[in-house]
Amino acid sequence: MRDEKRLNKDWQFHYGEVGIPNKTAKKAHALGGLAAPLTEEVGNRVIYGAGGAHFLKLIAQGDEIQGLKHLAGTDFDSDLDQDWQTIGIPHDWKISRPYTQAPELLMSGSKEEGVGYYRKTFSLKDALIDQNRVLLHFEGVMRSADIWLNGAYLGHNDSGYTSFSFDISEMARYGDEGINVLLVRVDTTTGAEGWWYEGAGIYRDVWLEFLPLISFDRESAYIYTKELEETGAILGTEVCIENHSSDTVEVTPVIKIDEHVIPLIQQVLQPFESRTIKETFHFPSPILWSPELPHLYTAVFQMETDECRKNFGIRTFTYDTQGFHLNGSLYELRGVCEHQDFAGVGVALNQDIVDYKVKTMKEMGVNAWRSAHHFASAELLEACDRFGILLMNENRLLESSPWRMQDLENMVKKSRMHASMAFWSVANEEVIGNTDLGSRIAKKLVRCIKQQNYESLVVSAELLNPEGIVNEDYLANYDVLGVNYPEADAMGPGAMKIKERYPKRSIMSTENASYFSTRGIYKDDEKKCHCSNFGSLFSMILPGKRQPGDPGAGGTATPEKVLNYLSDHQYMGGVFLWTAFDYYGEPSPFGWPAISSQFGIADLCGFAKDYYYYYQARWKKEPILHILPHWNEEGLEIKEDGLVSVRVFSNANEVELFVNGTSYGRKKVTNGIANWEVFYQAGRISATAYEENNPINEIYCETSSAISAINCKKIFEGNDCSLFALEAIDDQQRFVPTSDHQLSIHVENGEVIGLANGNPIDQETHNLENIRLFQGKALAIIRGKGASIQMKAMIKK
Repeated sequence: MRDEKRLNKDWQFHYGEVGIPNKTAKKAHALGGLAAPLTEEVGNRVIYGAGGAHFLKLIAQGDEIQGLKHLAGTDFDSDLDQDWQTIGIPHDWKISRPYTQAPELLMSGSKEEGVGYYRKTFSLKDALIDQNRVLLHFEGVMRSADIWLNGAYLGHNDSGYTSFSFDISEMARYGDEGINVLLVRVDTTTGAEGWWYEGAGIYRDVWLEFLPLISFDRESAYIYTKELEETGAILGTEVCIENHSSDTVEVTPVIKIDEHVIPLIQQVLQPFESRTIKETFHFPSPILWSPELPHLYTAVFQMETDECRKNFGIRTFTYDTQGFHLNGSLYELRGVCEHQDFAGVGVALNQDIVDYKVKTMKEMGVNAWRSAHHFASAELLEACDRFGILLMNENRLLESSPWRMQDLENMVKKSRMHASMAFWSVANEEVIGNTDLGSRIAKKLVRCIKQQNYESLVVSAELLNPEGIVNEDYLANYDVLGVNYPEADAMGPGAMKIKERYPKRSIMSTENASYFSTRGIYKDDEKKCHCSNFGSLFSMILPGKRQPGDPGAGGTATPEKVLNYLSDHQYMGGVFLWTAFDYYGEPSPFGWPAISSQFGIADLCGFAKDYYYYYQARWKKEPILHILPHWNEEGLEIKEDGLVSVRVFSNANEVELFVNGTSYGRKKVTNGIANWEVFYQAGRISATAYEENNPINEIYCETSSAISAINCKKIFEGNDCSLFALEAIDDQQRFVPTSDHQLSIHVENGEVIGLANGNPIDQETHNLENIRLFQGKALAIIRGKGASIQMKAMIKK
């Protein structure tokens, strides 16, 4: 049966060039150097037989090593020096590099590109020979990657967003042959794929897979929903069986789903033959997958020599001129767009961090996620399946070059059986969109997707223009026309004009909002790159502070405008808000010293900003009540007449506001919001929510005194990592929302793998021992078993 071995631990890493090994060789497996065993490691740099030894001696006066140098140019000199360090995978070397002030680096996170080398050794048992295939898998390497194994060049991968694999069965070393040496060169200087922070290095899992010689091709194993009926579901399946042996074999494959057994036709395979089997079957009384009930089935593909398990969901997706339909019913998409980085670790996210991100948005009321603007990771797909999030996967570029087509086909196959896979986006805001050239390319991309995936809807995410001008042939390629920012003033009535001209065409929002805000901030400050949560007057279109209503002031569109537009245009299907979290790079509306975006509904750390609760108030059924701002005078914008703006987000009918027990009146909540202007008095500000004149909820905040201690609060516990919020408190245990004190971090029974604070200009040297609070908070990511972790954060004097 199949097995696997993770290769995530004990890599050696070197930042900077060490001398590029040759890719072509004069003799097989004879490159030597760092791609082969070193002097202190088990095994010879080059394996050769008796005849080889005799020949090498003949050409070098009896010196075999000199003979290899003369004949093959074998590198016997390269070695590991003190600049190599031991690291674990996933790893993003760029996150620890210093920030650099350079206009050309601003959008990508103000960090220079570079080259890094990774080296890993591993052993394999003799028993695997002629009994198993050995596959080497890389889930993701950013960016241009070259790989050597055992003194030979193994191959290359261009994109940082695709997984790739190599069959190393024959070229691996087994038993007494010595260790296997894997060398990876990662180069980010060859050209960026995105304009945001992309990270650098082996940032996703690496593993070996051991397959029996007669096995299922995992990526081709596919179960899909064809139709829902009153009594059950009609499911389709296809699976490829591969015979990598020299024997003619007979196998009897079946698929097991719970107590159901679906027999497949018995197969006789000739030596080295592969065969795909396709069947349709009825599945009785299924539990349908949805965001509200994300029920997953496990399909076990089984035969005499192999077993392959994959989760899936039974559900259907359609889209028409009314909007999106899930399982036959109209369904509003409450989505977010999101890059793949995170505070403190860059792009080196494990499953636990991805789970935290998805869980945070799910709790806001999100039911959809757009992987923007790149292929979704395996971790994201898996999390969306479990938590109940409809996924829009996205191809990186509108290009049909052979290598990009191969990447697309591979990634479609890897993701297609996931329950959450609702949409494929062909590309984002391509300038060749809506042209004849773009149409020819799009047709090929869409055909590739639909040949592999029979369920997901194919969309595009298009740039609008105020006139609504589109190319009809280009639009005809897609199931749905996706448009970005249909609600934005800068786009004018473009989306509505398209709808008027093409009333039978399905159209949806694929990107919305881009609203600026800085967590815990209630007044604009250009020097500190702060944007008020009440609505900033900074603009991405024009420099400096603008007037209310000016183009781009506060971002592309306010959250209120986004949801109001949807209410008036339900056929748009829903929203995909830009973005779930702040992300490194693209620091609009500011330049240096800003190093991160401020579009997030949560900050880099996942700490909610105020409008997180606005969306909750619009999307959640349980009582929601949130008040802003905090009540410490130094962080407030107090007008000349002493008045302070106060805003409440709630899904109640009415809310009453109090300052130190004095009522400022009860107001009707309109679309989740109620506003007041009150005189500032230090003390306590509170709000009470009412339904039918009955109080149902209360919330308050109080003016704090100086910081006294740090509260280390575990906010997420995963299988390998836990996340802790570090919060400043005073001597009365009140949160101190303006503290920016430096902390020293101490952990027992765990390892710090990331520290961050969400500050959009935090350029302090990356380390795992100290962090400065930002607006009273910071985040620590700790690897270790949850209950045994002892976390302490001390205020540095």
